[in-house]
Amino acid sequence: MSVAAQSKPAIASLTGIRALAAFLVLFLHADQNIPIGITHVGVVSRGYLGVDLFFLLSGFILTYVYFDSMERPTGRKFAIFMWHRFIRLYPVHIAVLAALVIVVLAAGRLGLNLRSPEAFTFDALPWQVLLVHAWGVTDQMSWNVPSWSISAEWFAYLCFPLVALGLRCIRNPAMLLVVAVASLGTAALIFSLAGWGLSGAWIAPSALVRITGSFVCGAALCRYAVLQDALESRSAFNDAAAMAALAAFLVLPSFGTPDYVLIALLAMFIACLAMSSGVTARLFALAPMVWLGEISYSLYMVHFPVLRALGIVFRPERLAAMAPLAAAGVYCLCIGACIACAAALYYLVERPLRVRLRNVVGEMPHDAVTASAIAARSA
Repeated sequence: MSVAAQSKPAIASLTGIRALAAFLVLFLHADQNIPIGITHVGVVSRGYLGVDLFFLLSGFILTYVYFDSMERPTGRKFAIFMWHRFIRLYPVHIAVLAALVIVVLAAGRLGLNLRSPEAFTFDALPWQVLLVHAWGVTDQMSWNVPSWSISAEWFAYLCFPLVALGLRCIRNPAMLLVVAVASLGTAALIFSLAGWGLSGAWIAPSALVRITGSFVCGAALCRYAVLQDALESRSAFNDAAAMAALAAFLVLPSFGTPDYVLIALLAMFIACLAMSSGVTARLFALAPMVWLGEISYSLYMVHFPVLRALGIVFRPERLAAMAPLAAAGVYCLCIGACIACAAALYYLVERPLRVRLRNVVGEMPHDAVTASAIAARSA
């Protein structure tokens, strides 16, 4: 029986991983705006790799959910797929962007200093609204800076039918591992030859190379797991390998390990976790982790403007005058504020609009709808 003909349950542990990705970015940006000095500590200094974890997950989960529809795409299937992705990204993006425009206009009327006013240029708004601002149409990031990654995601979604078509031709699981390694290796080589750094890869061509390498890697690993019939298997080895990969990712940044080696560890972590139902998988499938994973997109999109606002209130000189424990308390308070704002955005905008608008364009064929509906919270 084909995979499409079977019911595909959500892989809860992969939803939990989204929380890890969001918090990697959150902790880095929190210390940049509410500085208490932890950006120099190990993995926090590589928090930008949370974006690459999102890219890997995106390739893996979209392949899990949509491969059976998009390996033989039609115009209707493609339109429905893109609509699903549009309502996944756009409502939250436009809600945050609209809020920022209102705040900037109000600050201008009141004569308030927003710090870095060049970050809010109105001539950049059309590219932001169209979600193409990471495609090379501009040479600067403005407004809600983290939104560059969803612009890159939008590019990957447009290319997904081609990725699915290419993977359909590969029936040998070992060759899929070769594709996964080659995609990351090629991206790493291009970054090395071009002299790019991942921490500043926000605009084309570096942003598009960055997502392509990770997205294709994640998609190939998903196909490997499916062809091996290994998703959520009772494999103690895979569970241990997932834990080892995560531990290595958390420890090795302190020793100067290159970014793409760390991304490879994240790819191994995702694949092994998806092919396990052991202790590590259960840890990431715990209800608090899954909830944080569910709000992770809203958290990713809202945290930066919230932190910028809090950074104006808790200026660096004020933090420097505080006792270390008090400064740490302020930092934790700001993290909590970001989570609270993300939860509000999720329950008021993201989830209701995604549910209400999902089938406006139409429904996928029955086999794809079953997978999509069940796995929607992970995608």
